[in-house]
Amino acid sequence: MIPENILTIYGRRPVYEAIKNQSINVWRLHLATSNKPTKDLDKIVKNAKNRNITIHYHTKRELSFISKNGRQDQGIACDIQIPEMEEYREYLKNIKNKETTFLFAIDNVTNPQNLGMIIRSLTASNCGGIIVTRQILKNISPLTIKASAGAIFKSKLIYCHDLSKALRQMKKHGLEVYALCPTSEESLETFKLKKTSVFILGNESKGISDELVRETTGTISIPLMNGIESLNVAVSAAIVAFAIQRM
Repeated sequence: MIPENILTIYGRRPVYEAIKNQSINVWRLHLATSNKPTKDLDKIVKNAKNRNITIHYHTKRELSFISKNGRQDQGIACDIQIPEMEEYREYLKNIKNKETTFLFAIDNVTNPQNLGMIIRSLTASNCGGIIVTRQILKNISPLTIKASAGAIFKSKLIYCHDLSKALRQMKKHGLEVYALCPTSEESLETFKLKKTSVFILGNESKGISDELVRETTGTISIPLMNGIESLNVAVSAAIVAFAIQRM
């Protein structure tokens, strides 16, 4: 019987991270018969067998139909059951027991590769959580997972239906909310993290919506030189996350 909420992912690193993670339900592993033996591939197959995951072998062409991205699947794909995520109200119930940390909220980032790179950088920085909406979840695709190099399976995604409402509730629980704004007088160089805070990442072209800006405690900017006005949202996320991590 096919489990519900199945997603087919591809690429050696994402597949390895999914199979290695015992909390991820992996239904089937798909391999191209043209794959040459490598240590990475051996590790994937060994882990799959240890978990009793069904392994199917296909021609490269057949696999491309399964992955729907023959150029980037690296001869490997697997079917996973999308895991459930913590809802933001559940997170807030335990906020008093958590150490001061930082979270990021993603506001309508639509490019799947940007989304994957953001998740990868934020997970590497050990941020306390990544707040996502239903629309963002729709944008999480196999390409997003590949761009995250499988980091999405190690990340802490926090779900909300309405980001504006979620941020409002978080402020009521004592969290501060900041928007990244290139014209802000508060620079990342002088900013100090005093309490658990949420940093909003905006859309690639439109930035952060006015509705969310109204929910902020303040704004911060990344110092830029040589007349550069802005950075790619994934680059901005990485810079801010690792700067905050060192505070």
